[in-house]
Amino acid sequence: MARQVSLVKFEGKIGDLSFYKDKRGYQARMKGGPTKDQINSDPRFQRTKENGQEFGRAANASKKLREQLRELLSQGSDAAFANRLTGRLNRIVRADEVNGRGDRQVLSSNLGPLVGLECNLKAQLKDVFFLKFRPAYDRATGDGSFTIPEMIAKNVIKGLNGATHVQVQLVATEFDAQNPEADEVDIARSSYLDIGKSDVSAPEVLSIQLVPQPGAAVLIMMGISYFQFVNGGYYPLSNGMYNALTFVQVIQP
Repeated sequence: MARQVSLVKFEGKIGDLSFYKDKRGYQARMKGGPTKDQINSDPRFQRTKENGQEFGRAANASKKLREQLRELLSQGSDAAFANRLTGRLNRIVRADEVNGRGDRQVLSSNLGPLVGLECNLKAQLKDVFFLKFRPAYDRATGDGSFTIPEMIAKNVIKGLNGATHVQVQLVATEFDAQNPEADEVDIARSSYLDIGKSDVSAPEVLSIQLVPQPGAAVLIMMGISYFQFVNGGYYPLSNGMYNALTFVQVIQP
């Protein structure tokens, strides 16, 4: 791989050379690999074609889920989350034992591996929220809940420089990669909990209600968002850089 050292900074393509910028500076490389036409028509690239088709399904499912959760992810994910989600969904595609290679799908019944996926690696939920988080959810009724017990918030929630309060979030979203209509989301947020004082907070129940479509899974998430209280208002801290959001349960159809 070549590296540009002159003051001329190219980006784009010139003939068989591609110019681009990464963390090392401006780079150049030769075009390589099979063409799109070769992949589509040459039997030697059948596996490549199948892999590409299946990865495309994972990428589309990732985009659909991220669009459903856009409000939360804008304040609770890092820049690499989209890649991690697509990678996890690609594993789920390969777990399909119903369809043949190249036709495997993101099946709702296989979404279990999403459990534990962190939206923000800079603030993983287990590292900022020291209570056990095991929400209850009844698929038949659509009722879900999580009880925040009586507690001293500063003892069970990690403090953050400049933050005065937090909110705990409980989220339910239905998800079916094959059904664009399966996109309902319900979010419950706690009161603003003071993490700067040693006062005992009252118990609080977060309640969600979401009855999924028959073929959809229900993804349960929990999160913590940090705020600063100034002149009577609660302001999000650091554009969500230290907020946590995690997939904690998958309720399969």
